[in-house]
Amino acid sequence: MTTDGYRVDPGALEAYAAALTGARDAVRHPADRLAALAAEPPAPGAFAEAQALLEQHTALVRRMQGLTQAVAVALGFAEEVTGAIAAGYRDTDRAVADTYLGTV
Repeated sequence: MTTDGYRVDPGALEAYAAALTGARDAVRHPADRLAALAAEPPAPGAFAEAQALLEQHTALVRRMQGLTQAVAVALGFAEEVTGAIAAGYRDTDRAVADTYLGTV
């Protein structure tokens, strides 16, 4: 008789959580750069459309900064959840092993 099941490797989950942390940190750099650009937009040129272009530029930079920040937050959340799941499996594995080894 066979039983269907699955195997969870806490180490693989921890490695994935670390990869998510790296991805989050990689996204934060452009988000920070965009925030700096939004704080100090370029000076408008000396032509009629300059102000309108500057306003569009600033609005787009702020939108891109918001999107990259949202991605960074989502990646951070995924990293925390994955890490918590890995820790839960690792703790359960240790508890089962301790119980088993303690009864032998």
